[in-house]
Amino acid sequence: MVSKKDIKNPPIQAVQSKQYDLFVSFFGDPKDLSNTIELWDAIPKYSVTARQQNAMRDDRGRLPVHVAEFEYSSPNLDRPARCRIKIKPALIEVEKGVYKDFYPSQTEEIIEEVLKKIFTDQQYGFHSPRDLESWVRFTLHMIRTELRERGHTRSLDEIKRSLEIMASTSIDVEMEGRGRGVIYTNPILSNMTRTTRADIEVDAGAKWTAQLPALISKGINEINYRQFNYALHMRLSTPLARWLHKRLIHRYRQASLTTPYNFLYSTIARDSGLLNNQRTSANVTALDEALEELKAENILFTIKADKRFSGRKLDDVAYHVTATSEFTSEVKAASARLNEGRKKLQSSR
Repeated sequence: MVSKKDIKNPPIQAVQSKQYDLFVSFFGDPKDLSNTIELWDAIPKYSVTARQQNAMRDDRGRLPVHVAEFEYSSPNLDRPARCRIKIKPALIEVEKGVYKDFYPSQTEEIIEEVLKKIFTDQQYGFHSPRDLESWVRFTLHMIRTELRERGHTRSLDEIKRSLEIMASTSIDVEMEGRGRGVIYTNPILSNMTRTTRADIEVDAGAKWTAQLPALISKGINEINYRQFNYALHMRLSTPLARWLHKRLIHRYRQASLTTPYNFLYSTIARDSGLLNNQRTSANVTALDEALEELKAENILFTIKADKRFSGRKLDDVAYHVTATSEFTSEVKAASARLNEGRKKLQSSR
């Protein structure tokens, strides 16, 4: 267990950071926009549902290390990289003297999204390019208010538990290939400090602090992120729909009515980790429903599915989707901001 004296604190004084200034400057209304970080958001960190965890725990409330494989593609790589994630669950006290293991899941996913959004407000965020550190300051009420406004109401106790899960879960990510190996080992939130009732009595504005993952800091430094419609993203009803939304933002950079984006069901199942029904047909139905939600939210214009069978067995489904003009405009804005940010960073060096 980490003692208080071992917890690192954020610097007292913010440093000048061109990278952070670019990260928090959006093309459009900043209230409804945020950033998705390419590698960090490709990692299937939130794929084991609460229901699955309940079924997996032993009589002592313990969970095994969760291991999954996924593939990471990026314009910065010459070919896709095969990756493996290991999630060591967080041991959380659920009532006095009673402990259970938890993997991060849906609530932690949306709270991370809220914290990244709070981080883009310069009075609450701090980034040091040299030390590769990013910090966010917040209160539980800030998180609860933002969640409620975005349709994801949670109690303060639920928010506290999620923050503890994010701070206590250990995530290892390995990337195959020469010189890659383990590229990340850490919790989702590091060095988290909490405020007590006594702190708030002394300073009503006392805030929690947490260090964001180094992969987020690396993305900020290298401008490997894209702005996206945060307001729409938070309206999406399932983790799979939200995962697909980010996938399209990063992969469908030529989005249009005439240029389709093509992918396989098997690829989505592998990379998202969110299609875990024993029956392929049930998983395909879940994927179809998520795609239809993206269509209802005016992201996708058309969806075509070609089922592939071996005899009567459904082996795979090839999907071909096109984008609405609205989503196309958002993708173009994200690309323009990305290109301008890289030019500004280059010219400042």
